[in-house]
Amino acid sequence: MRERIGLAVKNAKSIAEVKEGVLLVLKELKNQGNRRIGYVSGLITSEGSENMAKNVQRLVKFTDFVRSQNNFPIFSPTDVVSDELFERLGLEEFQKTDWEKFWRDILGTEEKYVTDMFMTPRWEASRGASDEHAVAKEVGMQIHYLIEEI
Repeated sequence: MRERIGLAVKNAKSIAEVKEGVLLVLKELKNQGNRRIGYVSGLITSEGSENMAKNVQRLVKFTDFVRSQNNFPIFSPTDVVSDELFERLGLEEFQKTDWEKFWRDILGTEEKYVTDMFMTPRWEASRGASDEHAVAKEVGMQIHYLIEEI
């Protein structure tokens, strides 16, 4: 899933093209008969920029763990927005509300591509993860709470 999304957004020239690429992958997965698609949510920026790299690695580990425990496609923000893409598109200028809208547009689609939300420990401390949790409830996703650190 990481590679598939990475290829879909590799040449994106805007955040709108990134969103289109992700939605295209999700649509293809659904059309290929995948009845479930998962998303892993957690802290990234909420503990300050000095902890961002550590939190990104933590989310990668949780995503890999969740993938190892399930047999359906699963992705997280770390699969979508690489460091290279972040810098190339100048996404450091993006505000928290812009990111919330971006993820709401992907997670809250009418087609309900994403069926399962995996919440990592301490997700409540993240404004973005809290918003993603709210979207999951709004659209009726199955929500899984991961309680132990890995």
